[in-house]
Amino acid sequence: MRNLFHLLLVALALPLGAQAQRGGGQGFTQQFNQGSVLLSSGDTLNGPLALHRGEETLTMTLADNTVRTLPAVNVQSFAVRGEQYDQSRERLYYDDFYAMRQGYYSGRPAFGATPPPRRRERADTNLLRVFRVYRWNRNNDYSDFKAPGFFEQLSGGPVILLRREGLVERPITAGSPYGYGGYSGMPGRTLGYYTEVKDNFFLGLPDGTVLPLRTPKKDLPSYFRTHARQLAQYAKTNNLNYTDARDLAYLVNYANSLESK
Repeated sequence: MRNLFHLLLVALALPLGAQAQRGGGQGFTQQFNQGSVLLSSGDTLNGPLALHRGEETLTMTLADNTVRTLPAVNVQSFAVRGEQYDQSRERLYYDDFYAMRQGYYSGRPAFGATPPPRRRERADTNLLRVFRVYRWNRNNDYSDFKAPGFFEQLSGGPVILLRREGLVERPITAGSPYGYGGYSGMPGRTLGYYTEVKDNFFLGLPDGTVLPLRTPKKDLPSYFRTHARQLAQYAKTNNLNYTDARDLAYLVNYANSLESK
């Protein structure tokens, strides 16, 4: 656990302007075998924890087996590993964002000829994930009320790519990949539903505000408008997808490098 806390401190040393968040889809709960939470008070708690996304709270089991509930307002950031995966909502692939949180992007001189981080097709419970707390309006553009929420950090700074995951229901229709084999009913007829994890992306800005990337291919160049042409060329040269979390982290890190020149 000391190693986890050390990694948390390293992660938190990245340049930030404030705190972080994200939304969309139904909330759900994720269980982690190890966690290290940096509280707003500056104290640190370690132990297994659960992230309740809909409620924006953590529940942590302490060394004396007591359980402590931590609302987002009491948390600065936290790091976790050892997720207990729900097989019904497993992804098709898993990415380690450690290098991206250090500012990695393909072709960055500081990383030399380092190959892109390997994409995993199986869950790796040793992957460290870092979350930060930002105040946001819960995607309600007409509200001035901002409440704290948890956002996962996927890139370096000063502008940071953030992610919030939510569960969404998708219909199973006749003829779809999830349909029943050999079914010859009416095409398009809904046979049921399945649940998948939906990524929602945001930019954590240096002034502490959160900018939703509802259409990343449009919204990202709009924010980095001075370098929009270079960003588009980089995405084309490296065959990057604006809806893929790893590719989008590369794009944000590359955009940050252009802004610093």
